[in-house]
Amino acid sequence: MIKSKVIKLFIIGLAGTLISCSIENNENSNQVINDLKDGQEVILKKIASLEKSINNLALANKNKPADNNKKQPPKADPNKVYNIEIGDSFTIGPDNAKVTIIEWMDFQ
Repeated sequence: MIKSKVIKLFIIGLAGTLISCSIENNENSNQVINDLKDGQEVILKKIASLEKSINNLALANKNKPADNNKKQPPKADPNKVYNIEIGDSFTIGPDNAKVTIIEWMDFQ
């Protein structure tokens, strides 16, 4: 008998707690949702501003005359032979070889 009264009191207390938490959560949830909506509006305004800036830059670059006077770097010629002095560097193989492979390292 005492056990059943304790269980009933526990269930009633738990139900009351859940109901009060539910009411508080609804109020808090509404506040959180409103804050999220406000933040979303701010983000959308910033995105619109960025898109407008990008479009303005694109228009400015379109209207800008092309600068064809820029110096282009020379094209690499794969058939060019480079004569490099070996000097007193360490070598392996004959001195009159047709191909010399040079390995350069920077130990820093």
